[in-house]
Amino acid sequence: MPVHRRRFLALSAGSLAAGLFGPHVVSGDTASGAPVRSENDRPGIGAIGMRYQGTVITLKAQAHGDVVAIADVDRHVREQARASFGSTPKIFEDYRALLDRKDVDVVMIGAPDHWHAKMVIDACRAGKDVYVEKPLTLTVDEGKVIRRVAQETGRVIQVGSWQRSDARYRLAVEMVRAGRLGRLVRVTCATGPNPSGGPFPVRPVPGHLNWDLWLGQAPKVPYVEQRCHYTFRWWYEYAGGKITDWGAHDIDIAQWAIGELPMEVDARGKLPEIPNGYNVPLGFRGVVRYPSGVELVVKEEGRTGVLFEGTEGRMFVNRGTIAGAPV
Repeated sequence: MPVHRRRFLALSAGSLAAGLFGPHVVSGDTASGAPVRSENDRPGIGAIGMRYQGTVITLKAQAHGDVVAIADVDRHVREQARASFGSTPKIFEDYRALLDRKDVDVVMIGAPDHWHAKMVIDACRAGKDVYVEKPLTLTVDEGKVIRRVAQETGRVIQVGSWQRSDARYRLAVEMVRAGRLGRLVRVTCATGPNPSGGPFPVRPVPGHLNWDLWLGQAPKVPYVEQRCHYTFRWWYEYAGGKITDWGAHDIDIAQWAIGELPMEVDARGKLPEIPNGYNVPLGFRGVVRYPSGVELVVKEEGRTGVLFEGTEGRMFVNRGTIAGAPV
């Protein structure tokens, strides 16, 4: 059934308000009331957002369960996804119809970033456990709501920060924490630059895409091809550029090694002034300071990865290498 934008936003606001006023794996402490399943049962998997990464994570999940339902606002994407999974899953335009299904036990979320928080909250309230792509949220307050909802519902939420399972990153973090670099002084994460582009033309909405539902709670704007699918990353309305894309992985590794919460953030960059163009910052640089005196520098230039510097040595790690001079 088509969803009118105003009705959708009203429902969205009500759901989020209920969370507001009422980690990598977040789990509630209370029982959810869901039926107890045999350990030998294969859970039913529902997948939301299948353009690329959603398909990747669902393929991985297929080893542990059965894909029974798929939701995507792009008809071409959801039909192709169904064909990729044996043509047996039910397909939906609106993810809430997927969440209503009793045969869905676990939800995989690969939708654009601005949808993550609401989809996680809705899935938990529907009694589903969740695997969601990073970033979990775009704001601190969204994270607070999700934490509360996880505790209220007893559901498990896992975030796709898979670099923590890479042996190179784990080894680097273990060596830093073991003092093999001496006292940690500085960590640098280089993400690569945000692209610049636009102005982009307004075009008719493709017949296979529900543009209103893609926008969701984001500001209503005319359809621009570059706002949608992969390039949504370069618009602040839906994401945070390289910081929430590649940076979410490496900053997580840095935070894991540092092992304490930050106390100060100083971030700078030039916001483009291109009408109807990409609007994430150019030339960005951020410095995060910690109580112990450690500084985390996040910047666009340099070799992509994480550089740890201590009083006795330094170490660089990325997905292809780990190198340095520990003591």
